[in-house]
Amino acid sequence: MISQSLSDPYCVIPIAATLFFLSFVGCSTGVENDLPCSDPAPLEGSPSEEAEGVFVIYQGDREWSEDEIETTTSELASKYGFDVRSTYRYVLQGFGVNQLSAEALDGLRCESVVEYVSYNAKVEAF
Repeated sequence: MISQSLSDPYCVIPIAATLFFLSFVGCSTGVENDLPCSDPAPLEGSPSEEAEGVFVIYQGDREWSEDEIETTTSELASKYGFDVRSTYRYVLQGFGVNQLSAEALDGLRCESVVEYVSYNAKVEAF
């Protein structure tokens, strides 16, 4: 039987490597996010200087009337204090804004009507 002590470098290195690996694969501290809800809508992409703004897309699991989209968008804009750039009614339902505070972004992600939020991005065609 081979015995190794913790002072043996061949024992310490695998332990340190294992702890380092586990720190990246999901050992949780119990704090899932800093948002005011437990299950926020996903935030896709990242901020860009080339294409400002975000798109907020409503839940696609139901039919949205044009009036519902307009009313919901207006209520959210009033609640979180932003100006709507565009409203989307057909293929996707939701809206776009040019500027949104961090607090408004967090709040929108916690709204039950929001499926996801996506940063605007510059796309180039071939």
